[in-house]
Parts: sequence; C-alpha cells; structure tokens
Amino acid sequence: MNILILYGTLEGQTEKVAERIADVMRNKGHQVSTQFGEQLPNNFILDKFDAVIIGGSIHMGKYPAYLKKFVTTHLDRLNNIPSAFFTVCMGVNSQHEKSRQEAKRFGEDFVTQASWQPTLIDTFAGAVKYTQYNFVTRFIMKLISKREGGKTDTSRDHEYTDWEAVVRFANNFLAAMEEVEIV
Repeated sequence: MNILILYGTLEGQTEKVAERIADVMRNKGHQVSTQFGEQLPNNFILDKFDAVIIGGSIHMGKYPAYLKKFVTTHLDRLNNIPSAFFTVCMGVNSQHEKSRQEAKRFGEDFVTQASWQPTLIDTFAGAVKYTQYNFVTRFIMKLISKREGGKTDTSRDHEYTDWEAVVRFANNFLAAMEEVEIV
C-alpha cells in the first residue's frame, strides 16, 4: 500500500505527528511518503497513492490555506480512496469541556465545508513552543495556557501530544483500509 501523509504545520508539531503515523505504517510494511503541504512539488500526482492522510494545525482558528486548496483540488480522488484527517490543536487538552469540544469541531467543520468524506477524523494536542515565539506571542500563549490549565513556564517548550492516541489513529486507519479490502 502506498500512502501519502500530507501535513500543514507552523511550529513543527504536526510534522512530528505525521512522521509518527508514518513510522507505524512503515513498520507494518506499507510504503509511506510524508509531504509538507506548503512545499508540494509542481509535478505532484496524487493518483500514485492508494490512501491519503492529511493533517493540519490550528492557529487563530484556521488551518493553513494550502491544505484547503489541496483538498478542494483533489476532492474527487480523496472521496474515492481511503483517506483520513487529523487536527493538531491545543484546545483539545483544555481543562474546559467547551474548549475541548470546539477543538474537535475544527476538523469536523473543515471536512464538512469541503464536502470531503474521510474514513477517519481525529484531533491531537500539540505543543506550546515558548522558546520559538517572539515576546508578544509568548505573552499571549502564556495567557491562553494559564486560562486553559496548561503550563506557563516560558523558559522551555511543553509537548502535550498523546502519542498513544496517534498510534491508535494510525492503526485504526490501517484497520479501516483492511475492512474495505484495500490492503
């Protein structure tokens, strides 16, 4: 099985999630390519892939625009092969139920608005990378983290990704592909 994992990331956590999913699938004998969506080659051909996973991070309530463009451009193909979508959003790690539900809705809304029907959708917490932020962003992220029950030590980065959930997502997608006798 030749699988594409296309991702959109700003600070690199979504890439880490994509690479972990790829590792799980490679260890089960699949050929997996990971691709940063913003650097998609001009000669890119989706038809050479049997399945696609797309992942994007949420910043200021939005995914990177190039992910929406990719889904819109390749919608017919995405709806006719096994596909999945994951979101990386810190809100899913909030101590507030309303914030967690809102974080999960980002992915659901994205696929609904695009008329995409992926086999699987999930949301993972990302990371707060204080050391990569400028002063203003660091200050804002500290306020948000405090409000949501996160860590506020700005001298270091804080990773919240549930790696076991990421592995389950990868395995669930592979199982769903087997159910439709693709593998």
